[in-house]
Amino acid sequence: MFEDFNLKQKDKYYLLLILIYSTVLVGYYINFNNNLGIYCSDVYVYLLNAVYYTGTNIRATGTIYLSPLICFLTSIFFDLGFVDKQAIYIVTGAFAIFGNIGFYLLLKRFFDEELSLTGTVIYSSLALYLTWLANGTLDIPAVAMTIWTALFTMMAVKDNPKFYQHTVLFVVLGIFTRYTIILTLPALVLYYVYENGFKIKSDDLRYILKGIGIALILMIIVFSVIMIMGSGHFGASGQISHGISGAQGSQTDPAYNSDVSYYVANFINFISNSHTFIDGNPVLDNPTPLAYGLVALLIVGLCIWLYDNRRRPEKKDVIPLIFFILAIVSFTRISSVITTLLVLMGLYFMGKDSENKIPYFMLAWIFSNIIFFSYYTIKVNRYFLPAFPAVVYFVLLSITCINNHLKINKNIIPFALIIMFIIQAFTFTLTFEPTNEFKNIETVSDYIIDNNPDYENLSIGVYNVRAYNWWLGGNLLAIESDDTATIDASNVTYYISDKLLSNITNYTEINNINNIRIYEKSV
Repeated sequence: MFEDFNLKQKDKYYLLLILIYSTVLVGYYINFNNNLGIYCSDVYVYLLNAVYYTGTNIRATGTIYLSPLICFLTSIFFDLGFVDKQAIYIVTGAFAIFGNIGFYLLLKRFFDEELSLTGTVIYSSLALYLTWLANGTLDIPAVAMTIWTALFTMMAVKDNPKFYQHTVLFVVLGIFTRYTIILTLPALVLYYVYENGFKIKSDDLRYILKGIGIALILMIIVFSVIMIMGSGHFGASGQISHGISGAQGSQTDPAYNSDVSYYVANFINFISNSHTFIDGNPVLDNPTPLAYGLVALLIVGLCIWLYDNRRRPEKKDVIPLIFFILAIVSFTRISSVITTLLVLMGLYFMGKDSENKIPYFMLAWIFSNIIFFSYYTIKVNRYFLPAFPAVVYFVLLSITCINNHLKINKNIIPFALIIMFIIQAFTFTLTFEPTNEFKNIETVSDYIIDNNPDYENLSIGVYNVRAYNWWLGGNLLAIESDDTATIDASNVTYYISDKLLSNITNYTEINNINNIRIYEKSV
């Protein structure tokens, strides 16, 4: 298997460096996230799903379809006795390491060893990447699976069709990680069409069918387990169909944002920022000189590339132009799928006779993701992560173009970027505003547990059942803090509130932990 990657001795040294760097970085961020607390509530869902895989169902029937791969791997730690939130940090961190190794191998198909190392360090040290590293969320693991899927696709097309089996398998595993890996598949199809046309070769088809056969068996097994555990409920089908149909997100969602320019406007903050705070989700603010420098390098390099590849306009250029105009007109008016297809058709006609197929493929990778998420009105910065591997490709292409036109040592720019991004990687945590908000839930739960050895048998009302189910078990009653009448009329032993309850008569406040109040039933 390893010989298929055509590794040189230098590659092995660099891969070892990436392994060490990534492992140390993941360990550093596991510790940071452990001290900060769980700030993405979805992580509690994945933890409870993992508990369900061990045999205990705590309100997980309706969510067990979410990321069966990550949740099942996390459950293995639970079965071994390590029942801790750090288990999912370790699992998602391991996927990050896996993705970094794959990204180096992918970049090596286009650049030399030094640039591939540079690209891997940049990608794994971006502010946006670090914000979501090893914290239990699925985006970085999903990007890792996307990277390996892209790598195996290129190996299958260029080297050996047997790798189509790996491609299909990784697509399925990627879907079981986070279904948004589907968004990059059209770009991979475009790459295949670039190289082989629209007709599938017989040798390719043989291995593709083998891969599909293996994937179907895996899917049947996983779907059967999910449907049984979920009592026939499979919520992902609704999410996928809404995305295809062009349905928008709910205006009641805290992340609702109808600004289609959100990701483009915040792109520079995703590279490097000096101020990070959490307002429902982490917000990256105040771009640093490093961010401006990388954007400037990207712009200059791509301008040079465009100059080097300039040519006279031809009649055939009208066709892609028409598709791009139609894509712009359709954007936010019909469906993100229609807009994406129009853009891909435009890129196909631009690249089918070009020597620069890879840049067009990378543009397709970016647009396939950014169109969907810009159109969708629920916007969280982590949704941009799947586009960053292709963005980093263009950074390296820019460096190559600059080096070709300047009489400088070709390693000066890469070395400087490696140093600056490594420094950012280990100092980024300093940009976070200090907060106890997400640790409070854990502290309050510890208070209940320490003072009630039989807490699992108590009836406890909470304002946030998703989080407290993980810490206190399933015997909880969800009551909003504003619903004081229901709280007062309830028979719970304790009620945990995120607000001061001034007009209740049957409960007494017994503790206040950073404005999380614990009320006890009056005797």
